[in-house]
Amino acid sequence: MQFIKLSFKLAGQYKNRLKAGMSLIFLQNASVLFGFFALFLSFSWMGDTSNRHIWMIFGVLFASFLFNFLTGWAKSSLSDGVFFGIFRDYRLTVGEKLKKAPMGYFAEQSLSRIMAAFTNVMKSLENYSSMSIDFAISGASISFFLLIGMFGVNVKIGLLTLICLTLIWFCVYLMVNQSKKEVAREHAAITKVGDALVDGICGIPVLRSFPLADAGVVEEIHSNLKNASEELRLSQVHFEIVFVIYSRIFTTVINLSSLLVTLFSCYLYTKGEVLLPQALTVSAAGFMIFGGLRQLENAAILMVKNPANMQYLDEVLDIPEISDGTLEVMANQDIVFDRVNFSYDKRNPVLKDISFTIPQGSKTAIVGPSGSGKTTIINLISRFYDIDSGEIRLGSKDIRDYKVENLLRNLSLVFQDVYLFQDTIENNIRFANPQASHEEVMEAAKKARCHNFITELPNGYNTMVGEGGSSLSGGEKQRVSIARALLKNAPIILLDEATSSVDPENESEILAAIEELSKGHTVISIAHRLSTVRKADQILVIDDGKLVQEGKHNDLINKEGIYSAFIKARERAANWKL
Repeated sequence: MQFIKLSFKLAGQYKNRLKAGMSLIFLQNASVLFGFFALFLSFSWMGDTSNRHIWMIFGVLFASFLFNFLTGWAKSSLSDGVFFGIFRDYRLTVGEKLKKAPMGYFAEQSLSRIMAAFTNVMKSLENYSSMSIDFAISGASISFFLLIGMFGVNVKIGLLTLICLTLIWFCVYLMVNQSKKEVAREHAAITKVGDALVDGICGIPVLRSFPLADAGVVEEIHSNLKNASEELRLSQVHFEIVFVIYSRIFTTVINLSSLLVTLFSCYLYTKGEVLLPQALTVSAAGFMIFGGLRQLENAAILMVKNPANMQYLDEVLDIPEISDGTLEVMANQDIVFDRVNFSYDKRNPVLKDISFTIPQGSKTAIVGPSGSGKTTIINLISRFYDIDSGEIRLGSKDIRDYKVENLLRNLSLVFQDVYLFQDTIENNIRFANPQASHEEVMEAAKKARCHNFITELPNGYNTMVGEGGSSLSGGEKQRVSIARALLKNAPIILLDEATSSVDPENESEILAAIEELSKGHTVISIAHRLSTVRKADQILVIDDGKLVQEGKHNDLINKEGIYSAFIKARERAANWKL
């Protein structure tokens, strides 16, 4: 039972309760043997219905009922709701793993696939996992106790029952095995629908911005969603067809099995190998207990979908973790790249044998053409990815030797594309330091030049910013991000083109905020603004993944190369007039 194995893999603290629940399901179905005994007594005493016999039969039936009730109650008390607890803990565990996952994981897994795993798939497992295990264990235990009862009556009847049960379970196996392929198709179709929806929703601003665009583009987006939805429908229909066919075969085998066992017991009676009470007991029990196995028909779909869903979770949420070191970050925080090589796909190199040193407390600007590897340097310092070869040292130690959490605690990142959580402005700033007071949040906001516009909002610091910060402008979001970094007060500041997408009015405010943020810190900035570059203690010029120039502005401007060309182009652009 693959699903049971996977359930124990996830069970965690609930493993013992799950074991106990499964054991009690098995014991609960031992009441089948009470039923056998009661039937045998009833048929044995057909001609002698004294009060003593009636009370004995009643006692057996009552014992069967009581045993079934008590084991069922104990099972419910121990294991009902276990899977809700399992998946609650699983969500929390996955959430923690996502925080430590290399960024490559998010490139390999689509957003819709991750969301489907967290929502539809996990919810389905929460609701039906317990039922699936209940049905599977019940089917197995009923089969086991039926065999004991039949062998207790007659060995030949027991052997025939064993053959019939083997055929029944073989039908279940075929049903499950064949349906797995259809469920895999269904999951693939669900992912396509999700991808098409995400693409359509995220692309709405673009579609609205270009109303005269080629209608074929809009049609293609619509067509992708339509085709994906149709593929999902067909996969679901095909699954139902396959399941219905096997279900009919399964039902036929059960009916034939109960009939065959009944006829065989009658045949043995005519041969004098069994007594009439035994033959009647086998006939009645055969129809009753074989009929009880019909629940496997209803359970088979769960025995297909739940393992498939669990497999889907395992594939999507098999999250690699960046290896964690053991060291705390040292006082010496010089950053050294020593012959570093890196590629995102292990085929196309992004950084090629690059070496440089960033002294503690210095201001370093990284410049270069688009796609040259500037942002990659920031990502590697933050350990969003690990290098292919070479070494990145912080102080005198390899950056991989430090605890990831401790390393990140010493870094403040201000991205080009700022993401704000769907929460208040205050909580978005306090995210950097949950223990900070309101006054500390306000002080950080003032230094980041965002206090004034915050106080002008309807609810001030308690204003909800909307998903992703949609209610704020780009410049406002950028300043909130800087306030967040100020509140964190980490010794190393990483700026990824923090002013690239803001207007001149906001730029001056953001530059002033960055100036405040940079005081007394090591600053590494990916820069394209002349003001940022000129003030740097050192400039690293990156081209095609290589360090081609290094030095101060006044030194590099007088040398032939990418940097002087870059500066001259910027100066010409600044002097343009209309």
